Amino acid sequence: HYGELVNMDKSIGDLRNRLRELKMEENTLVWFNSDNGGLPNFGPETVGGLRGFKGQIYEGGLRVPCIIEWPAGINKSRITDFPASTMDIFPTIADIIDLPKSSFIFPVDGISIKELFSGDLKIREKPIPFRYQGKTAIVDTNYKLISHDISKNKFELYDVVNDPG
Repeated sequence: HYGELVNMDKSIGDLRNRLRELKMEENTLVWFNSDNGGLPNFGPETVGGLRGFKGQIYEGGLRVPCIIEWPAGINKSRITDFPASTMDIFPTIADIIDLPKSSFIFPVDGISIKELFSGDLKIREKPIPFRYQGKTAIVDTNYKLISHDISKNKFELYDVVNDPG
């Protein structure tokens, strides 16, 4: 695992260096995020104190870091806790390049988070759904509803803003 991380870090560095060499770094958007969840029994701790790990639907199994770099479009570095998803990548890039809605296949699962690049988004208007091997979760504003087995019709509700763990 450490070897994969070191190699990935080197590869991302090589990409960014090459963009600078080609003088393309200013108007190239680099969007990096991990896949779902951290690993159990691994040091250092991989989920930032959240409950659960990869393959689970608690926050430690789904929440991951994301870094977006785009000097021409993001003037100021910042950190946000606005809930976003990989489903938001396409709508955001489509918004940036002003892709006509007629080229979309509907429904579009995500939303554009382009406004976060220069300002703030206060409330996510569209929930973020997850489904994996019979497990399901939906995050809507502050709340997350989960089921470890959707066929059993049993649910847990959490306020992930006030209790992310």
